[in-house]
Amino acid sequence: MKKLIYIYLLIIIPLSTKADSLWTLKKCVQYAIENNLSIYQEALKVNQASIDVKNVKWQYAPTIGSSINGTFNAGRSIDPGTNTYIDHQFFNNTSDLSLNWTLFQGFKKKYQLKFEEYQLQASKFQLQNAKEKLVFEVVQAFYDVEYNYELWEITKAQIKLSQTIVDRAVYQQDLGLKASADVAEMRAQLEKERMLSLQAHNKMMEAKSRLVNIMNYTSSLNSLSLEFEQLSILSKNFGNEEQLYTTFFQQSALLKTHFLSLQSRNEKLKSEKASYLPEFSLYANMNTGYFQTNTDESGNVIQFREQWKNNMNQMVGVRLYIPIFHQNTQRLAVQRTKIQVVESEALLNQQQQELKRTIGNDLREWKAFQKEIEQGEKVKEASELAYDVAVQKYEEGLIDIVTLLTVKQKLGQAEVDLLLSELNYLLKEKLLMFYQGEKFWI
Repeated sequence: MKKLIYIYLLIIIPLSTKADSLWTLKKCVQYAIENNLSIYQEALKVNQASIDVKNVKWQYAPTIGSSINGTFNAGRSIDPGTNTYIDHQFFNNTSDLSLNWTLFQGFKKKYQLKFEEYQLQASKFQLQNAKEKLVFEVVQAFYDVEYNYELWEITKAQIKLSQTIVDRAVYQQDLGLKASADVAEMRAQLEKERMLSLQAHNKMMEAKSRLVNIMNYTSSLNSLSLEFEQLSILSKNFGNEEQLYTTFFQQSALLKTHFLSLQSRNEKLKSEKASYLPEFSLYANMNTGYFQTNTDESGNVIQFREQWKNNMNQMVGVRLYIPIFHQNTQRLAVQRTKIQVVESEALLNQQQQELKRTIGNDLREWKAFQKEIEQGEKVKEASELAYDVAVQKYEEGLIDIVTLLTVKQKLGQAEVDLLLSELNYLLKEKLLMFYQGEKFWI
């Protein structure tokens, strides 16, 4: 009994390991989002925008500074205590503590904070939009690999059919039933199909390489074993173009990014206009010093602590600044910001129009590909039947080799056309699912 269990484990463990190592479309997308360098850069922009918000908030706090200066004078210089010239060396030390607090600036900081907050929200949606864009780059690359893989499989099936025909023709040639020209023609077609198969394999590896680059997959190319999904045409209801657009409009990261960009430009315009208003600030200063030239009646230098106390000076004041003329720079800054607001409005409207057209086109193409698949399956079935009949006629001598190869090529083309329609259908289906708010990669 233990021996049977051991044998079972030896069989099942490799199979489960192989299944776990297969990369589905969902797994590829999730890996790309976690490892793609462009996504990492967009995440850094979010962090930077967050720091910008904190920076503006801290501008509400006062500015406090302190300085300590020590000076050694030699030769002819001015006595800082008597303001007269002296000719001997001396040392002096000064210290000060200052405060500057802007209490009113025409609400400029308020608008700057709003501007940075909108920029932060926009950067978050920009990150989401970058992820969604990456998703469909991976989907496109994944389906490119699948298309070329299935195309490679079709060419291998064609080679197998051609090899069967060649083998049968060679046998009939040995019996004197087939001409050598027919056999040569068949062999030429067989070699041509082998070349097409090799090209399909190379294109598959190129597509796989593009997928690896998008994912930023660090392991070897051959270690990425893909698991392709089976096509299933379901009666999904995506509604009409207007319904899809309305649904996607409410959750589109791209449109939200442009809308927030417009809002931030409006706040920036308010901030620029606030510079026309007066500024009101509070300032204070406290300073003292030690001078080696300060002596008492006996000629002794007054001690540091006593001078520090005696020379202490304190000052508190207010400042009102009224902007009058600054070479027209502020007015021009307002005009530039107004242009930026108009540009943001135009860009938002343009994105809305393009998005509506894109959704409509994707919905129409999805329905068209669905019909193409239905018709393509009929064409493939008819081509298979025509090929079987052509083989039988060729063996009976009713048609020549050129006609047989033509029928065979039509069968291969029917399979390729059906494959292309199926993968285009899957791609459009994923897009429509996304428009409806379904995150199929999560």
